[in-house]
Amino acid sequence: MIQTRPVRGKFFLATTLVTLALSSWSYAEDSETPLRQPAAVDRAAALRELKDFSLAGMDRRLGPKYASLTQLEAQQRFPEIWMHPSKQETGGRRYQIGGPWTKEGGDFSSTQGQILYVPDNGPGVDRVTILEWSNGCFSERPEAPWWGGFRPEPTYEKWKTAAGGNPGTPIAMARGMGSWANCGVIVFSSGLVATAGTCTGHGSDPTFQFPPGKLPTAVSVTNKNEFALVTVVDTEQKKGQVAVLALESSGKVSGFAHEWRDDHPCLPNVAVFTKIKLLGYIDLPGIEFPTGVCGVGNREGGRVNGLDGNAGILRVFDLGQQSARDMFLKGGNVDYTSTAGFAVAISKYEGKAAFIDLQPLFERVRNFYFTTEENYRKTRDSGLEPAKWPYAFDVDPSWKPPVVKVIDVPQPTAVIASMSGGKNARALIASLDGKVGVYEVGGLATESPASAEDIRRVGEVQVGRNPVCLAYQKYASNTIMAVSRGDREIAWIKYSEKSAEVVRRLRDSRLIDPVNVESADTHGIETPLITVADFKGRKIVNYRYGTLVFATQGGAKFGMGPEGKDEFECGGIMEFPGSPLCVSASNVN
Repeated sequence: MIQTRPVRGKFFLATTLVTLALSSWSYAEDSETPLRQPAAVDRAAALRELKDFSLAGMDRRLGPKYASLTQLEAQQRFPEIWMHPSKQETGGRRYQIGGPWTKEGGDFSSTQGQILYVPDNGPGVDRVTILEWSNGCFSERPEAPWWGGFRPEPTYEKWKTAAGGNPGTPIAMARGMGSWANCGVIVFSSGLVATAGTCTGHGSDPTFQFPPGKLPTAVSVTNKNEFALVTVVDTEQKKGQVAVLALESSGKVSGFAHEWRDDHPCLPNVAVFTKIKLLGYIDLPGIEFPTGVCGVGNREGGRVNGLDGNAGILRVFDLGQQSARDMFLKGGNVDYTSTAGFAVAISKYEGKAAFIDLQPLFERVRNFYFTTEENYRKTRDSGLEPAKWPYAFDVDPSWKPPVVKVIDVPQPTAVIASMSGGKNARALIASLDGKVGVYEVGGLATESPASAEDIRRVGEVQVGRNPVCLAYQKYASNTIMAVSRGDREIAWIKYSEKSAEVVRRLRDSRLIDPVNVESADTHGIETPLITVADFKGRKIVNYRYGTLVFATQGGAKFGMGPEGKDEFECGGIMEFPGSPLCVSASNVN
C-alpha cells in the first residue's frame, strides 16, 4: 500500500543502466497523464534481457545507440577536440601540463577509482588513476596507477572467494556524491555486492550476497555513504523492490585517520567500509522490473567542526560522551547529518517512477546516536544479526521507508536528484526521447510532511536521444550532465525552480558510444574535468572544460586548446579489453 507520512528531505543522485522500453506511449503536451497506457509488459522478454550479461545483452540494456537511430546518409561529421600532447622527463611520470618534472613532490592531488566494463574475459573491474598532480606536473590523461594495483582491481580475489568462485559481470557502481567517498559499492550479476577503494583508502572489503531469486539491476549510495539502495527483481514473488543496505565505516577496524573511532553504522562517513548489512526490502507498487534508483539525504559536504570550533575530523569525537553527541544534535555539527531524504526508483519497462520517503531512516539514526545515553547504548549492540543494531525491518518495521507516490513517466532511462534539500530541491528523470523532466517533491525535500499531491512535473528540457546517464557536475549545486547514447553527446543541464536549459554540449569524433560520465574530484588544483565511458569504443576519455589552476602551489593557470582559448580539451584516452559502462572514482588521501 502507498503511504503518506511526515518526511523531510533532500536529494542525491544515481546513474543507471537502462534499456529500450518494451512499450510505446502517447503523451499530451505538458501533461503527466498518458493518453494511452503502455502495452502490457512482456515479462518473459524483460527477464531474459535483465538476465543476459553477455556483451550483446548489456548492449541491449543500454538501449539504442547513434548508429541504430540515425540513417547512414544523415549521420554527421563530428568535430575532433584538441588533445594535449604528453611529455615525460627522465625519472618522471607521463604528464601533459606544467613541468618540467621536479625531484620535490610539492603539493599533490590525484583522483582514483574503478572502471566497470563487460570484459572479453576476466573480472571487468580495473582501478584507474583519473588525474594526478605532483612534482610540478599535471596529468589529465587516465593512467594505470603507478602503485597499488591496476588490472584487475586488487580486491578482486576477495570478491571471488565471497562469491564462491565467480562474482559475474559488474553491472553498476555508486559512491556517496555529497562528500568524500573513498570506496564505492559495486553490484555484480551473481547478486554479490562489494566495495572497492583507492591505493590509500579502503576498509576491510566487506561483501553482501543477495539470495537466489533476487536479481539486482542498479545501485545508489546516499550522500554521505550511510546507505546503499539496490533495485532488485524478485523473480519468485514477481515484484520489484529496493533493498536497503546499511553501510559501516569503522575507524576502529580500518585505523583510517579521518573516520569515526568506533563502529557507527548508518552515520555519515568517508567510506572506508567495514560492514554491509541488509535491513530489508521496500516493495514498489506497480513495478516488477525496476531499472534505476537514486537515493539522497538532505545534507551534503560541509566540514566537521572540532571540539574547539575549528575544522576537525570525525575521529576526535567519542559519542559515548553527551557533550560529543550534543554537537551533532544541536551544536556546531547540527547540520552534518541528514534529517530526512528520499529515493526515486524508475522502471523503463512499466514506464513508472516510485518516490520513497527515507526520513524514517535518517530520523532513527539521529535519535539513536545523538539524544540520550540509553539510546546510544543500544547502538553498541551492533552486528549482522537482524535483532542487532541497525535493526532489520522485520524486527523493527517503524523505520522502513514508505512509498509516497508512483507516477507514470514515458520510457524512463535515468534518474538523478539535487544534492541539497529545501523547497527548491528537484528530481530529474530522463526519457528515451531525450526529454528530461524536472519534478517538484514538496515535503520530501524539507522537514515538512510529505504529500503525494506535492510531487509533480514542473518543467522539462530536451537533450539527445536515449540519455542513459544523468550525473552531477561536482561543485555546482544546480547543474547535471546527461549522456545521450543515441546522439553521441554530453549535455550540461542547469535547472531552477520550474525550468531547465542546456548550457553546454560536448561532441567529439573520438566518442563512438558514450554511456556514462563522472566529474572528477580535485584537491589543491581547481579545474572541471570529466571522464566518459565509451562502450563500443572500448575506452574511457578525459575532457577538461575550464581553466586549470595550481591553486596551492603558485597559482599558475592553464586554458584549453593549443592557444588556451578553446571550450574543451581532450586530456587523453585509456583503452580496455572490453566495453566500459561505468566510471566511479574519488580523491586519494
